[in-house]
Amino acid sequence: MKLFVLCLLFSFCSFVGAQSDLKHPLVIVDGDSVNIDVLLFLDFAKTHQDSMDDRTLLRMRIAGIDTPEWDQPCEKNYGEVISCGELSTQYLKSLLNNSHDELLIKPIGIDYYDRVLIRLFVGEINIGRQMVLEGMAYSYNETYLKEERLARSEKRGFWAFSKPPINPKQWRKMNK
Repeated sequence: MKLFVLCLLFSFCSFVGAQSDLKHPLVIVDGDSVNIDVLLFLDFAKTHQDSMDDRTLLRMRIAGIDTPEWDQPCEKNYGEVISCGELSTQYLKSLLNNSHDELLIKPIGIDYYDRVLIRLFVGEINIGRQMVLEGMAYSYNETYLKEERLARSEKRGFWAFSKPPINPKQWRKMNK
């Protein structure tokens, strides 16, 4: 099944135009996960779009990053607790929705939870790298460690907060 899914992704043209007049087949789940509506993706080039109540979603994870969980707290200012997971998700949405460039999805493997690992680009921008560089994601392993160090040193994103989120991997171990 994993091989089938990977072959399916490679066999189709892996980019999606980000035109505002068509339904977008990409569904943002959280700061580091997206789903693609396969039926809408296959139908994307057609001029008529029918409402689809039963979607066929393919789960994908942006490779090389880890973002805070939706309910993971952090303190923006002393005593002001917010959801850093929600903040990361909103930032990802802004990166994907505020551009008219093509969206490129490059599948690179399958993760432990059977999600397709992808590199996601808007035009020339590597979305995973950009998330880390702007302080909205942790580098997963050492993929974007240089970018994470730069974001921390320049106090970008949640690194400027009075209490940034702890590493999501550690938070999940303590809370899930």
